[in-house]
Amino acid sequence: MKNWLGILVLAVTISVNAQSLSVENNFFVNGFNYHYEPDILPAKAAKTIKKEKFLFVKENIKYADHVFEASSFKIPMIADYFQMDELIREGKLVEVPEEGEGYTIQKLTHSRPVLLNEAYDVLKEISDAFYSQTSKKLSISSLTRTEQSQSRLRRVNSNAAKGESAHAYGAAFDISYSQYDGVRGRNYKYEKMVQQILDDLVKDGKIYYIKEVRQPCFHVTVRNPNLNYPADYPVEDILELLMSSDMHVH
Repeated sequence: MKNWLGILVLAVTISVNAQSLSVENNFFVNGFNYHYEPDILPAKAAKTIKKEKFLFVKENIKYADHVFEASSFKIPMIADYFQMDELIREGKLVEVPEEGEGYTIQKLTHSRPVLLNEAYDVLKEISDAFYSQTSKKLSISSLTRTEQSQSRLRRVNSNAAKGESAHAYGAAFDISYSQYDGVRGRNYKYEKMVQQILDDLVKDGKIYYIKEVRQPCFHVTVRNPNLNYPADYPVEDILELLMSSDMHVH
């Protein structure tokens, strides 16, 4: 009981002091899959102030983590296409061209080719990396859905998330691993290359992804680069970090 109380106190302390943590004073043990990335703040009085940002990368990623990141961009879950059109007019969603240098979009039935700017940038980063290695284009099978279209999709696709979906926030897209350059058929060499690109982006804290089976695709959710760990994350994530570490609280 004392151990649990100590962990809770420590978790709260972390949250309260999130902005004051520094590389020199951090108490997280080596070996975690968590990294620091430097942020350079504007110069003041001819001085450059350097701030260290703590990049949080989970090891045991659940779909709830996808939804948390997707919903953190501060646009509402998209109820219908009328609301989607309004978000496009407001500049909060961008229309994705049917074809880019490294991707093509399949015929869409339950989604529309729009994304958050951040998600579109990551889509281009993934597809450009793949194209530079193979001269082949990835096939994008799904982008932004509404609550209504997500509900209809569940009737025909058991992979479609029940409840909230990262697709309904404009922060997720699906990459087919059974079609390249518009040609159907699995290519295990290409599949492995795509997965390596995605794994690298997970380590960089840019995405989460799921390799789906019934529908042969990689579901990719873009993470919010403006979130600060641990201040902006749920307490259960902090507890998970502490419980999985070698730290002991007495």
